[in-house]
Amino acid sequence: MHNYLITQEQVNEIMIVFGGTDQNDLSRKICHAIKDFCKNRKIHINVITGAGYKNYNKLEHETRNFKNISLTRATGVISSVMERSQLAITSNGRTVYELAHMNVTGIVISQNERETTHNFSKEENGFIPIGIYKEGETEKLVLKELEKLLNDHAYRYTLFE
Repeated sequence: MHNYLITQEQVNEIMIVFGGTDQNDLSRKICHAIKDFCKNRKIHINVITGAGYKNYNKLEHETRNFKNISLTRATGVISSVMERSQLAITSNGRTVYELAHMNVTGIVISQNERETTHNFSKEENGFIPIGIYKEGETEKLVLKELEKLLNDHAYRYTLFE
């Protein structure tokens, strides 16, 4: 099933997942950085946070009028969301391995110096690593890389392969 999804010209769903506590509030920051772009492209955004994410209610309030955004802290649904998603935006932790196993390519942001030592997230493994989070810069870079992934089907397919 998933091979069919990635070979589609149109991306319909992406996921944002930054782990249990998401100490840098990247779920909210990245969601806001891409929400209008995705809305214009008719792409649904699935945001999955952990139980320890402190800004859940704030993000829920800020996105409630966006029909193209789903928000959950039910991490038990993560594999079913991965199954439906053609792209992911995530931190540079264990989730990268799960995404690779599910054949989901994506953009990877390191949340701290320790995560920058994880070397699996690279183009040859299907990921675009954009380094450690830098306020204001990373959001723009994510949007740029997302646009590239959506506009260049051949590139997206190369990452998938």
